[in-house]
Amino acid sequence: MQDIITDKEREEKQGELVEIMGRISCRGGGTALAGRILGLLSFLDQEEFTFEEIVDRLKISKSSVSTTLNHLMESDKIEYITYPGDRKRYFRIKVNTPKTFIQSLRKYIERFEKVNRAALDLKKDRNSRSAKNIQAMLKSLTFWKAQMDEYEKEFNIDEL
Repeated sequence: MQDIITDKEREEKQGELVEIMGRISCRGGGTALAGRILGLLSFLDQEEFTFEEIVDRLKISKSSVSTTLNHLMESDKIEYITYPGDRKRYFRIKVNTPKTFIQSLRKYIERFEKVNRAALDLKKDRNSRSAKNIQAMLKSLTFWKAQMDEYEKEFNIDEL
């Protein structure tokens, strides 16, 4: 049974998740702000935020928010909508279907695989410690691509 929490407690916990998302983004090679914006748009009950609301909520400079929003839109993670008679843009998370999620993950893995293969091809000593690390990474990437193929087949991902 789920404990009943107040609106204020729920908002505080959602805010904590936004901050955690920022840290996860940093560890994954992204920026903390990108993670925090994605968390804000995903985890809070409010599903659309104006530019000003994002700046106010996250207490970040307008230029940083602007740059990050543009990057997130270019990478197809967020979108904006407008309403008739309102000049403001309302930012929201783009809905990920299982198919778009797998496609995005596959694209990331393929780019990572490509750069690792290029690095391995340039290694003078294929038995060096770093070359063996790259080989292990490539083996892992091959495994995960095969897992995605199986997932797509098993769950008819084209139909979702």
